[in-house]
Amino acid sequence: MVTNWLRTTFGKKDPWASVRSRNAVVYRENGRTMTISGEMLTDGFEIYVSSIVTWDNSRGELITDADRQRILRNVRSSLESQGARVVLN
Repeated sequence: MVTNWLRTTFGKKDPWASVRSRNAVVYRENGRTMTISGEMLTDGFEIYVSSIVTWDNSRGELITDADRQRILRNVRSSLESQGARVVLN
């Protein structure tokens, strides 16, 4: 896919998201990383919204509702730009 080639060639800009495995998406923003649980679909990814709780490297700091909504918008935008359908659950 051309989008993947461009990201690999020119680097990933913040924020970005990528499917890591059948059960996880990695989201990166401002040098921080979050692993978001979900399930791979035949044409995209189902995101488990309740798994967006803390950053991977946090010290127990919880994500606010406003931050969760921003992260969801960014993840959806990033995955959709890669041709994936996104379902929130």
